Amino acid sequence: MPTVLVTAHLFHTTDWPYYEILRQSGFDVHFADRTKSLNKADQLVEALRGMDAVVCSTEAYTPSVLRRIKTRVISRIGVGYDSIDVAAATENDIAVCRTTGAGYQAAAEHAIGMIFALYRDVVKRNEEVRAGLWNRTPGPRLAGKTLGVVGLGMIGTETARMAVALGMRVIAYNRSTPSELPSGVELVPLEEIWKQSDVVSLHTACTPQTERMINAQTLAQMKDDALLINTARGGLIDEPDLAAAMKGGKLRGAALDVLQQEPAGEGHPLFAIENIYFSPHMAGLDQQSIVDMSNLAARNIIDLYEGRWPAERVVNASNLRDWKW
Repeated sequence: MPTVLVTAHLFHTTDWPYYEILRQSGFDVHFADRTKSLNKADQLVEALRGMDAVVCSTEAYTPSVLRRIKTRVISRIGVGYDSIDVAAATENDIAVCRTTGAGYQAAAEHAIGMIFALYRDVVKRNEEVRAGLWNRTPGPRLAGKTLGVVGLGMIGTETARMAVALGMRVIAYNRSTPSELPSGVELVPLEEIWKQSDVVSLHTACTPQTERMINAQTLAQMKDDALLINTARGGLIDEPDLAAAMKGGKLRGAALDVLQQEPAGEGHPLFAIENIYFSPHMAGLDQQSIVDMSNLAARNIIDLYEGRWPAERVVNASNLRDWKW
């Protein structure tokens, strides 16, 4: 019987539909030991001993880990896979999958919600009313503002579409020209995103080319009262540079669903800045998307086991030759 390890703690119950999907397809499903830190290579390798596939979260699959395991499939819950060394996985004949197409609406809604929360000072007004204050200072109107979207994948495209519907002017940057551009969206060079946007929303992968793309230089180009939204990857932002800029009066606010180190410990420098809102890397999660993503993660494994090839969801599909379970 083929074996699957589930490392994502959120899915550690047999009540989830994905669990029964795997069981009905003949898989023996195991949950990772919550008392062990899978961010430690040795403990991750030990957890994967005897496992044919893994439904994973954000633990690091480094070359050292990938060389030492016999796992055939890594199925990531989510679309980002920067915690997996794909080149090393390919060298070790391991298929890396993701759940493309699940969670993009939730992530886009989260990004738009963050914009509303910052413009209307939702958190601060709640605290003031509870403290007996009645501060009715109005915030900006969203309609008519310029949203700059960095990355037109499924999430960025959906965010742009929602913003257009709300009456925003939407400009966007993408590394390649999209085959289809949402109505009302204008493609511009990246530097124009920084200069023109009232709100910058990041929706791109973290690569050597995009890592720390938000830094002292790019922040200096942005409007003093701009908002910065990041629901993509923490590595896109140079956090010390952001802290320094905002302490110096740059930006009206920021909302970060992701950080360079997750979870962030107490005393993180950005926590001291009042006009930054945080959420715990959950933009893509709503009650429907978590079911869809976990089911799709399971389907990836089943498809590969049964000889099907979901190429659009296998990250290293073009580099795996004659892959077999």
